[in-house]
Amino acid sequence: MGSQLTVTERDLRQLLDVVERGREADPEEYFPRGLLRALADLIPAEDITFQRSRPLEREIVGLEEVTGETVELDGDWEELFWRSYWEGEACSRPQRTGDYDTVWKVSDYLPGRKLANSIVGEWFRLCGIRHEMTVPLPVRGAEDRRLLLFRASGRDFTERERLLLTMLRPHIVEIGRAHERRRAGVPDLTSRQLQLLRLVADGHSNTQIAHRLFVAEGTVRKHLENIYERLGVTSRTAGVATAFPATHSA
Repeated sequence: MGSQLTVTERDLRQLLDVVERGREADPEEYFPRGLLRALADLIPAEDITFQRSRPLEREIVGLEEVTGETVELDGDWEELFWRSYWEGEACSRPQRTGDYDTVWKVSDYLPGRKLANSIVGEWFRLCGIRHEMTVPLPVRGAEDRRLLLFRASGRDFTERERLLLTMLRPHIVEIGRAHERRRAGVPDLTSRQLQLLRLVADGHSNTQIAHRLFVAEGTVRKHLENIYERLGVTSRTAGVATAFPATHSA
């Protein structure tokens, strides 16, 4: 029987700090850097990176990184990176399994010497990496989004640290979405309005939304009117496209 994982009051306070610092992000930041810094305080790592990529096109779209030391890579690094991504089971896990929710470690797939003798291990040696843990974020069309935590030395990430990231993940997803809306200049909506608009985005009718939220259909219509006014739009399609620009852009 495995040992029971525990979370302390100090852990919970640090989790709240990660969330609060994420909400204070400057719209100029690609991803909330305060969140990444707070995450490094919670789970020690030499490098924490938010990465957006188009794996099928073998293209890195953007990065936001908090790191102690920058590693200079030679001109052939992209070929090795994408080989390790697709040939190594760990990196392409979401694409292979369809699971964009579960936090995973490279050592789940490549423990010990298996990593050293793999294409992923070759990439790790080039970058000076020893351990990696990944927090997958919701897929956006062809775009893969994830948080990457790296250690250059010492012990691997623990199951307790995986648990903390799993607890944080839903909040990181919401913070990321809110940050994208701010960057796009979208007016703030209430949590209830966002909940309703996500149901609209999923294709639900007003009647279906009313049943899901346990409200009258007239209440749904009133919420939508308020949403349209706040966003400066006149239709469901325009409301969804405006509120979730990154999700519904080409």
